[in-house]
Amino acid sequence: MRFSAEGAAVIVHDETLDRIFGVPRRVSELSVGELAGLGVPTLAEALAAMPATTLIDLELKEQPTDALFTTLVAARGAEAEGVVISSFYPGVLRAVGERAPGWSRWLNAETVIEAEQATALGCVGLSVSIDLLNDESISRWRAAGLEVAAWTLRSGEGAAWASDLRLTALCVEGEGATAAHAATR
Repeated sequence: MRFSAEGAAVIVHDETLDRIFGVPRRVSELSVGELAGLGVPTLAEALAAMPATTLIDLELKEQPTDALFTTLVAARGAEAEGVVISSFYPGVLRAVGERAPGWSRWLNAETVIEAEQATALGCVGLSVSIDLLNDESISRWRAAGLEVAAWTLRSGEGAAWASDLRLTALCVEGEGATAAHAATR
């Protein structure tokens, strides 16, 4: 999730629009109208298009704007029911925690050292690269009271984790979906 020139929350992964849309500009340089012309949806549009019971992981790539909080409260209530705010950036998670302490926050981590910051940040969950999963780390993180998710299972390698009931979620892609389905049978 990134933010338009006006601060509106929009559904875009990359900092620039070049790779997906062929426009070599930063998301933050364009208005909501300009982004809509390219096919970039706002968070408000995405939330309106799905049932209120859908669990949503909003990965923030940058500091949140006022519009993010307003949009989520309007769509999901004061506690942002069914929404997880995740980020690789501790400062982003701190900012969300200061503004909305009751909201569910997850730290995204690529290393064990990064993952160990989750409880100090007040996170309720941790989402890690699948290669960080092992019995010891999952047990340690769960004992610390954290929900644990992993990303991204792309093949049969690592599919055993798909059936590990200690995981709250597992992101799968391509052949990983087939492997995860087979592992959970």
